[in-house]
This record gives sequence, C-alpha cells and structure tokens, in this order.
Amino acid sequence: MSATQLAREAKLSEELQKMPYEPLLPIEKKLILWSLGLGVFLLAILVWISQALFHA
Repeated sequence: MSATQLAREAKLSEELQKMPYEPLLPIEKKLILWSLGLGVFLLAILVWISQALFHA
C-alpha cells in the first residue's frame, strides 16, 4: 500500500470514530427482516423447483 492510501485509511478511521452511534430505526429493522425473509423464501422455492424438475 502506498503512503497516500494509508493516510486516507487513517483519516477515514478517525472520521468513523467521531461519528455518534445511531441505532437502527424500527422501519429499518422491519425492512431488513422482510428482505431476509423474502430471500430465504425465494431460495426455498428455488430448491423445491430444482428438486421437482431436475431430480436425477
């Protein structure tokens, strides 16, 4: 890594440490849960279709 990259990373880490902690809003938590649930549901459907159509 070059000196400029190290300097940028040091500056970035300093700025991140200065930021106050902000907990997730209830709507953000709900969106995360919906996204994860939808992803798991669609993955299960994909596995089921794969087993039904391409069972060897």
